[in-house]
Amino acid sequence: MAVPLNIVLIDDAGNLAFASRSARASGLADAVLNHMKGSGRGKRISALELGGVHYVVVTGTTTDKMTAAIVHHEDKSSTLVDFIVSVDIAFDILNHFLTNPHEGITVVDRNSILRYLSPIHERFFGYAGGDAIGRPVQEVIENTRLHVVVKTGNAEIGQVQEMRDVTRVVNRVPILRDGEVVGAIGRVMFKTPEEVHELSRQISSLRAEVDYYKKELVGLRHRTYGLDEIVGESDAIRRLKEEIRKVAPLDVPVFISGESGSGKELVAHALHNLSRRHERPMVVVNCGALPATLVESELFGYESGAFTGARKEGRSGKFEMADRSSMFLDEIGDMPMETQVKLLRVIENGVFERVGSNRTRTTNFRLISATNRDLRRMIAEEAFRVDLYFRINGVTLHVPALRERASDIPLLVRHFLQRVGQRIGSNVRRIHPKALEMLQSLSWPGNVRQLHHEVQRAMIFTDGTELTLASFRSLEEMPDHALASRAASTATTIRETVGNVEHALIREALERHKGNKKRVAEELGISRSYLYKKLAELSSRS
Repeated sequence: MAVPLNIVLIDDAGNLAFASRSARASGLADAVLNHMKGSGRGKRISALELGGVHYVVVTGTTTDKMTAAIVHHEDKSSTLVDFIVSVDIAFDILNHFLTNPHEGITVVDRNSILRYLSPIHERFFGYAGGDAIGRPVQEVIENTRLHVVVKTGNAEIGQVQEMRDVTRVVNRVPILRDGEVVGAIGRVMFKTPEEVHELSRQISSLRAEVDYYKKELVGLRHRTYGLDEIVGESDAIRRLKEEIRKVAPLDVPVFISGESGSGKELVAHALHNLSRRHERPMVVVNCGALPATLVESELFGYESGAFTGARKEGRSGKFEMADRSSMFLDEIGDMPMETQVKLLRVIENGVFERVGSNRTRTTNFRLISATNRDLRRMIAEEAFRVDLYFRINGVTLHVPALRERASDIPLLVRHFLQRVGQRIGSNVRRIHPKALEMLQSLSWPGNVRQLHHEVQRAMIFTDGTELTLASFRSLEEMPDHALASRAASTATTIRETVGNVEHALIREALERHKGNKKRVAEELGISRSYLYKKLAELSSRS
């Protein structure tokens, strides 16, 4: 049954001038009128919903300056409706595809009759605008196969076609509606096959460049993640580096324990780059970031058609990629129990199977794993396999928390000043001793990662060449437990620690602005009444 054509005319005063019978009967005419005054105003193509039914509205201007709207019913799930709703320039994009002077488009109906020929093709074949419409496509376009595509329903991609002594590469695609072929589209991809060859040459060149940069990346990994990246001279760090030197050459599993942000991945890279497997890149897997449904396919790989959405050619898993190299399983404590069983098998004999395959594959990698969770407690709660624990725990290395090596903070800060400065182009070169003292007084629950973040943030918002106490105002908003002081100072409570930081900031600002309280309040982002309150506290202390 044919869908009635809904037509609405709106005069230049914005009143309804005409509506087809179907548009009036359904209430669509009034809906279109309101739509053109609202969200559809000024749009050549837009989407409209009325009573749960979705329509596409195409508008144009008549010779007597009326607005003509053609309204077409579309299913709610239609990609066309979604495109029109999401993209404000939908009409311009569709118009570009139809009139693009560099690509010709031909449209035929189910009887292979021409329904559209783009302007560039009309000129190429010597037709005036619209003269070729309504004729069989074989009579207009030399060596066309659009009529064959309509008959067979099979697309023809990247085919060479001779037209008027010119060779072109074209796509011919059938158009389906409810599973039935209702027409076909022909589209010129390139003017000549030579241009295709040129594109192929460029792709080959780009692939060569990618291979080159991959090799460079391997070299950068070796240079970037050595022992030198583990910054510190505290006893805890000296001991950790010595343990890494001793363990790295041994082909045994290593388990790295430590809090989140303490630098476990740096230790893993140092182990790999000091090992006999350093020539191949280490494979890193964050078990905590993998969705439970993708853990097995990521680790073991999958065969063609193993599941919906799988690549046709299948995919190698992390175990295959880590062959003759090292694999770092970060946050291994987050690995599902069913995957732990399969991981245990791979560790024991290096044997595994891709998802969707019965073929046995082998791999030979050095396992490095880490977590910030208490695996012993997880074993007691039956959340982690005890046999896997002993397999991954050949040697244990502990990365100390930052609060356990506060003496390393000055070295870390100077390291970050150099690295971050190079990356963001900052002019900051040093840090004021009072600011450094304040940083050493904090407990840093986020460890080195949190310190790096705070230093970077301070550098971004500092205009001068030195980080001061004022540069770290954001630390006042840290959770209370992060401000617990360990320094030997007069502060004995969290409140006193925060107060000392505030007083120090105020003193520095007063010095910079020579006692101008208005400017001090503006710089520190506080009211003058709050500033006077803090100054009174300072006076009572002195």
